[in-house]
Amino acid sequence: MQPDFDPFDPAFVASPHETWARLRRDRPVARGARWDFWALTRYDDVKAVSADYGTFTSEHGIVVPSNPVSGRRAPLHFDPPEHPRYRRPLNAALADQRVRALEPTIRALVVELLEPMLERGEGEVVRELSSPLTALVFAQFVQLERDRAIELNAHSEAFERAQQELDTETAERENQWLYEACRQLVRERRAEPLDPADDIVSALLRLEKDDEFVAGSVRQLLIAAHVAPTAAIASAVRHLADDVELQQRLRDDAALLPAAVEELLRLYTPNQGFARTARTQAEIRGCPIEAGEQVALVLTAANRDPDVFDEPDEFRLDRPAPHLAFGHGPHKCPGAHVARAELTIVLEELLARTSGIEISGDVGMVPWPLYGPSVLPLRLRRGASDGNRRLPDRMWP
Repeated sequence: MQPDFDPFDPAFVASPHETWARLRRDRPVARGARWDFWALTRYDDVKAVSADYGTFTSEHGIVVPSNPVSGRRAPLHFDPPEHPRYRRPLNAALADQRVRALEPTIRALVVELLEPMLERGEGEVVRELSSPLTALVFAQFVQLERDRAIELNAHSEAFERAQQELDTETAERENQWLYEACRQLVRERRAEPLDPADDIVSALLRLEKDDEFVAGSVRQLLIAAHVAPTAAIASAVRHLADDVELQQRLRDDAALLPAAVEELLRLYTPNQGFARTARTQAEIRGCPIEAGEQVALVLTAANRDPDVFDEPDEFRLDRPAPHLAFGHGPHKCPGAHVARAELTIVLEELLARTSGIEISGDVGMVPWPLYGPSVLPLRLRRGASDGNRRLPDRMWP
């Protein structure tokens, strides 16, 4: 079957939105090249399949292409009725109340990471801000020391970079390093458990006797907590850098920031390749889906569906927010509160501490199954009132 699009086409990687607009109009159930999968680009289809775990399962992997794994990982590779057993401890650990309590910690990290960039008047957003921030915030939920969190992030970045460059040898080497680091963490928590309300590893160990299963699940959660929010933060900063008027409007009225965050999440949803596998033969918009075939839930495309969002490519602060940036159904992202807090605090501190930000060089983009900048060089002008802002207490000694 002739493919309808190629996820690795350079023009697609740079900006997939033109392709998604064409496919939403002409081929809403599209065939992707390379891995022979189906891509759903319309909001209603993505939402329906996300909730229909009876027909479309997560048991065989949740991304296109599927990653080989030694067994299923919780909770992403489980559907109801098994799924809630593993999801409940994550919901508790990542609850809105817990995230709110961590906001001063997140703010301290953001300010710490921003300060060297402000001092120089320039910086690279992904390497210096969004990537280390998301890693250090995740460390709070597994009670990991700062030095270990930084080391873990360096290997996570190396693994993700190797995957993007199709360097299988390096990816596998880094993958094994990450697995062993997660095994070590599991051994420590098995010997000395922490409060499961504060530590995801201890919470999972209360449910499972199989340490390798828990280590694999933590390994998967580590990557999930890193790649998407890292890209989303960089996309949001890029949008502001390109829109001087919006920058100033948000500086003048911080009450607009929550609405801006939701609209930026809609416009720049980082997950393109979330997937399900058909349990049995199915049909979507007259297109037959065979049992065993993968179906990508293209959240990036669904969130610009003109049947749901008027002028979907435009930024609007007054837009209703039924977006699918965090997915839908039982596998809706448990880290949504964390991601929103990270993004909101980054934009709040960046805007408050600058009088202007602008792109200062070439922007690189991450390839499928993600969407967002991999490299974002920025020029920053420190705001006149920045020196009067109180610096938060540092999180770690």
